Amino acid sequence: MTRPKEFYYTKEEMVKDLLAITPIGENDSVLDAGSGSNKVWYNNIKQKEKYECEIEEGKDFFEWNLEVDWVVGNPPFQLGWKFLEKASRIARKGIAFLGSIKFLNSMVVPNRLETLKQRGFSLKRVHILQDKRWFGRYFYLILTKEENNFLSWTLKVY
Repeated sequence: MTRPKEFYYTKEEMVKDLLAITPIGENDSVLDAGSGSNKVWYNNIKQKEKYECEIEEGKDFFEWNLEVDWVVGNPPFQLGWKFLEKASRIARKGIAFLGSIKFLNSMVVPNRLETLKQRGFSLKRVHILQDKRWFGRYFYLILTKEENNFLSWTLKVY
């Protein structure tokens, strides 16, 4: 079954609620990593210094090189880790991405968590939510450069 592109867009009410729990400062710069044609994340970012990437508009997130304070959005779930890894190289303060269980599972791999840790990031908050259009639970992951020790891992393989 082919679904319209709009099926995958985050609802505006959800975006507003998620941005409200994201500790973005008033004067922080923010990049929407994949704004989509509806630009719902970009349009709801209240900070004056905001940017967007959208591959269909010729602005590829993976070619973005400017550092920003925050990277936010709802990346394609199958590319979740790739987006998170890139964001961890350009974000100075934090990253906040909405993802599926597959995205969460692709992130909580010890060597990937170690990569994020080496870049100064730790998982600050996991906010669980649902959308009746989408199957299952979804996870809003907020990573910051604040020390947080509630999640631990080992690189040892048993």
